[in-house]
Amino acid sequence: MSDDGNQTNPWHLYEYEVGLAGETARACVHSLTSFLIGLGCAFALIMGVGLLAEEDLLDDPGLEEAVDHLSRMSMGVLLAFVLVVCAAGAVASFLRESTTSKAIVNAAARGASRYAVPSPDQVRSVTGKPAEALAFFGWGNAALAGLLGVIGLIVVLAEGDDAESMLIFSLVTGYALIMAFVGYASSHLLTPAHERRHARVAAHWSSNDEGHAWKPAKQARRDGAGKKTPSRPSIAKRCLYGAAGLWLGGALALQMSVLTRCTSTPGIGRYECEETTYSSPIETLIAGGVWIFAVLISLGVLLAAIGVLFDWRQRRSERAELRTRLADPRSERPAEDLLAYHSQRQTHPLARVGTTMSGAGLVFSTSSYLVGNGLGLGSEDVFAAYRTESLAAMVVSVGMFVAALLGTGIVNVRGRELRNALMERWPSPPSWSADSNGKVQRAKRGPALHGSREVKVGKNKTSGQR
Repeated sequence: MSDDGNQTNPWHLYEYEVGLAGETARACVHSLTSFLIGLGCAFALIMGVGLLAEEDLLDDPGLEEAVDHLSRMSMGVLLAFVLVVCAAGAVASFLRESTTSKAIVNAAARGASRYAVPSPDQVRSVTGKPAEALAFFGWGNAALAGLLGVIGLIVVLAEGDDAESMLIFSLVTGYALIMAFVGYASSHLLTPAHERRHARVAAHWSSNDEGHAWKPAKQARRDGAGKKTPSRPSIAKRCLYGAAGLWLGGALALQMSVLTRCTSTPGIGRYECEETTYSSPIETLIAGGVWIFAVLISLGVLLAAIGVLFDWRQRRSERAELRTRLADPRSERPAEDLLAYHSQRQTHPLARVGTTMSGAGLVFSTSSYLVGNGLGLGSEDVFAAYRTESLAAMVVSVGMFVAALLGTGIVNVRGRELRNALMERWPSPPSWSADSNGKVQRAKRGPALHGSREVKVGKNKTSGQR
């Protein structure tokens, strides 16, 4: 017997097309999140290897000097990338919300059916604060640049009319003014326009329409209509957990190699590394710490890649099963966690891996190229021979990010038909958890076009609690 709770209810949740700009913005937000993870991995590697070079533990003075210069340049490049990613993420977040609200306003203007209520994810975009991240970025940078500008002004007044100091002061002040305008415009120009679009969307779909569209999803959750799948982790998750364990083991091996090599010096307040020697077997083990680190990290990457492939195969099989069930009008409702996953937009696992590797690769390839061009603190002769390879690595890293961005957008566009079919026949509300104030976005729990943006549910509350 069919397990459709929506047969006599024409209202249903529906995901509207958001256009090329909207899809690109959404894909960019997801890609930049993984890119930041790659930057975090690069930071950990810079700190680990840089510490070995700083404490002369690589047993090669020339190598230690080159690694030290590369690490110092990499840290500066890393900070620059973090700033760029934060700016791009704020802009992409605003474009994601604004393009979604514009698309739904246009759909309403074209006479979209009142029975097809916008999906919870799109309602979150309509009712949310689109320029919140942009305003925070603008005012934060304005405050920081303003502080630096004040310091620069003091330096100029103290040292007299220095052309170079005046130029730096002018640039910093100009940047602070631009960022202040971004923060002001985000709050006073962009947000009101978004609120007007929200009002137009709310005028088309009444609270009664939303209530009817959400009713089957809420009923299914209350009745526990879906079958629970076993909580045992899949092969893909086991591989990813194993990879995380190998990475942790590699980091510990590297850290222990440093800690056992160095001893504290009595009477010295600051940290210094006094090299310590041990018996031959222990020396061999300590010397192999770097190699253990390299091997475990490499094995972790390989295991993670295997896990990603298993995950891709599993999700493809699940989509095929769902399409088969949708084609059968007598098919029972699938498992809730299966519906919850495939009713929402997702980032392809290969795209996550690609953008993560892109973040780490760009940091080191850019740093190597800059040092090779004489823009570092030294070791130009070492890295000059690898400028072509560094440039090629930069191009490959950028290509991986672009490919992941396009792939994520294409996958989500192609999956819209399946998501709409699932939401119409077996609607499944999104999961949620309350913030530190015990509040949650209303669009995650039910009708949200009419009323406040957030609702108080209590601290530590989640969608899984009864």
